[in-house]
Amino acid sequence: AMLSDGTALPFGTLVWSAGLSPVNFTSNCQSLPKSPNGRILVDEYLRVKGHEGSIWALGDAAVCESNPLPQLAQVARQQGLYLGKVLAGQQQDDEKPFEFFSLGSMASLGELKGVYDGTHVGKPGEEIKVGKMTGFVALLIWRFAYWGRQTSTENKMAIPFHWFKSYFFGRDISKF
Repeated sequence: AMLSDGTALPFGTLVWSAGLSPVNFTSNCQSLPKSPNGRILVDEYLRVKGHEGSIWALGDAAVCESNPLPQLAQVARQQGLYLGKVLAGQQQDDEKPFEFFSLGSMASLGELKGVYDGTHVGKPGEEIKVGKMTGFVALLIWRFAYWGRQTSTENKMAIPFHWFKSYFFGRDISKF
């Protein structure tokens, strides 16, 4: 990887996830095939087209033209778990294609309100309707889902404190 100051960083595996548009790193990969919006083109196994078996891409940085998926954290997380099995040798890179399983969509709306849309839960074409929910209960579901996906004890302890602080003192939008 080449940093903006010209420093080269050697690495074996690079994992990147962020944002809803390609980052400079993705944009600067001139030799990789891209979609019109700048995402790296991959096949159904998340292998970069033309570089099968040696380069993979996932999350917001990648798109499979035959099965484009939404740029959501649950997509990137599932792709990461899938690719982890491939890179660990637990499955061949062309053994079975990546399959997305939608958990529905949810969001925190502020003022102790949230929304959950479970009208399309499951694999595409095999979805079931769980239903929709709004209000405080939907916010609790969103918060428990978000909190439960944290991997470090530090984050699991800090997040409820941030929620408490923002409820009583407002959001802190300063950067530190």
